[in-house]
Amino acid sequence: MARRLCAHAVSSIALALMTLATPASAGQGAVETARAYVKDHKQEFGLTHSDINDYAVSSEVTDRHTGVTHVYLQQLHKGIEVHGAILNVNVARDGTVLSAGSRFVANISAAAGSQNARKAAVEAARAAAGHLNLKPSKEFRVMARRGGSADATTVSDGGVAVKPIEARLVWLPVATAVRLAWLLDIEETSGEHWWNAFVDATTGESLGAQDLIVHDSASAIAAAIAHPAGLATPIASFPPTDGATYRVFAMPFESPSDGDRVLVSNAANPNASPFGWHDTNGVPGPEFTITRGNNVHAYADRDNNNVADPGSSPDGGPGLSFDFALDLDRRPLDSQPAMVTNLFYWNNIMHDVTYQYGFDEAAGNFQVNTYGKGGVGNDDVRAEAQDGSGRNNANFGTPVDGLRPRMQMFEWRSSAPNPVTVHPPSAIAGTYFGPMGGFGESLVTTGPISGEVVYVGRGCDPAYQSGQPLDPYLANPAGKVALIDRGSCTFVAKVKKAQVNGALMVIVANNIAGPPIAMGGADPTITIPSVMISLDDGTLFKANVPLNATVADGTGGAPDRDSDIDSGVISHEYGHGVSNRLTGGPATVSCLQNAEQMGEGWSDWWSLVLTTHPADTPTTPRGVGTYVIFQPPDGDGIRPTPYTTDMTVNPSTYASVADTVNISQPHGITTPTSTHPGTPAGTTSPSSS
Repeated sequence: MARRLCAHAVSSIALALMTLATPASAGQGAVETARAYVKDHKQEFGLTHSDINDYAVSSEVTDRHTGVTHVYLQQLHKGIEVHGAILNVNVARDGTVLSAGSRFVANISAAAGSQNARKAAVEAARAAAGHLNLKPSKEFRVMARRGGSADATTVSDGGVAVKPIEARLVWLPVATAVRLAWLLDIEETSGEHWWNAFVDATTGESLGAQDLIVHDSASAIAAAIAHPAGLATPIASFPPTDGATYRVFAMPFESPSDGDRVLVSNAANPNASPFGWHDTNGVPGPEFTITRGNNVHAYADRDNNNVADPGSSPDGGPGLSFDFALDLDRRPLDSQPAMVTNLFYWNNIMHDVTYQYGFDEAAGNFQVNTYGKGGVGNDDVRAEAQDGSGRNNANFGTPVDGLRPRMQMFEWRSSAPNPVTVHPPSAIAGTYFGPMGGFGESLVTTGPISGEVVYVGRGCDPAYQSGQPLDPYLANPAGKVALIDRGSCTFVAKVKKAQVNGALMVIVANNIAGPPIAMGGADPTITIPSVMISLDDGTLFKANVPLNATVADGTGGAPDRDSDIDSGVISHEYGHGVSNRLTGGPATVSCLQNAEQMGEGWSDWWSLVLTTHPADTPTTPRGVGTYVIFQPPDGDGIRPTPYTTDMTVNPSTYASVADTVNISQPHGITTPTSTHPGTPAGTTSPSSS
């Protein structure tokens, strides 16, 4: 499926960018100015009269600081939206058109041809579920049909989505053509994905899907343990709003690596959150005494059902005192109230800080009550702590303005090498090493596992991953340790199949040269541990099975770490919500779907700027996510290098994007784009940069 960037006036990606000095006539509104400008300059955009004859104003946002109004126009054809086809015009306070950028499809009539919808929304839902490897437990059926040009239809969830599936017709640009397609909004029950799925409305063919949830995981995690270090004094309190107090790692503290928590009072910014962080009705006095309010509802979701675990939103009582014990030597669950409080605090900090720079109600920020200042309400962040859908990850799903986003924060497991000891009389007796998988039980909990190691092959099964071939086991792993090759299906599918067949645990042999990795994935039903060994070690093992081995914990008993107390990770995830709501306007959130999008870099920028302290200089190396990956504060973090302007430490330039071997897409691209962001997205909306 073609990936299209929505239009905005960032010069590096806009299709057309023109700085102009054409003032509007006196009294003319920004929308009228934009309409007139598009009409007069259509040829400069490569458009015809028919291309601009049918469009809608999707958003109109005026920046409170600059007075610039960003007008977003959505291209239509026969009254149906052309997906991703946004043209924006940025109009100054005096009516001058400052810049404009277009992603309208040229010659849309010819590109669309005479296509008609022959497949119904229910048929499209079945096709989308098949493409996404979802297994419906119920029949899809039409629940409501609102009609209109887009034939807007509500389809039942089919047992694959957390809510009914909204479907509508769109024109989808694909290569040089435009296809009439069903767009289906499918939020998976797992919480792992929130899809915009596309199905050809004529043929029923799947045209692909875009995930509204941005995932941020580390494929390889360092084993060094962090040590506390001093940092600047946290920010001062604002004038009283609701009198609430929170014991947290306060801004600019990033994590426990920076020092102890402090008790913060009156943290709410009176401009961004005038009634405090626990209000929703705009009248003095809190509506909630738990970690819930106008901007965010923070809670735990250990059972991964996408709703708050009972009692998991800490209660501060009538005095709103959120002061809970934190024991980092025990598992995160034992300090859950403290973890959730920190998550609540940092989501509100991100809300209040970004508010000052233009991400306010009219711009599509996240609030229940917009207090009459524009935008659409009822879309506070659902911040899910200690989420049970996986480990070593975090994500943020951003729907359009008026629908609630979801942040999922996970626990992170150390990738310290775990000893795999092969016992005599095997010819390869000795100790080998491999990191634990990020799912299943931990060797810290199970203790050492000993048993006969048998080689079962690739271990794939279509029952656990649709579309994969059935791989007959070469040996029975029941009551034994299963040795499985990497490849052909997911780590989760391999380990789940081995568990079902009675394996004590799994050793995965890498299929590429280099060090083994910490395997990713999510399946809360997996209860056995797993480790990965290198390609060379795997070859030795396979040549000498059966053999007896003991696999033990190599972390020194270190408990998992909770990303809910790593503010760099929290602010990075929240940053995805900011950039997705701002890039194409609050009514369009699909603009940052291409591999070279800059959203990851912009989110890293937020992580860095909110945790900067007075002693930092441009050459101070800053890693992202060092705490959760068990690195010291001066570690490299989860990017190829730490951030610094010292080119001997971070040699990244924009040319680095072309290095497809060492720079991954999209996460690796963050390093050059966040090192050299120009005017970082978020200081104003991207369309006003």
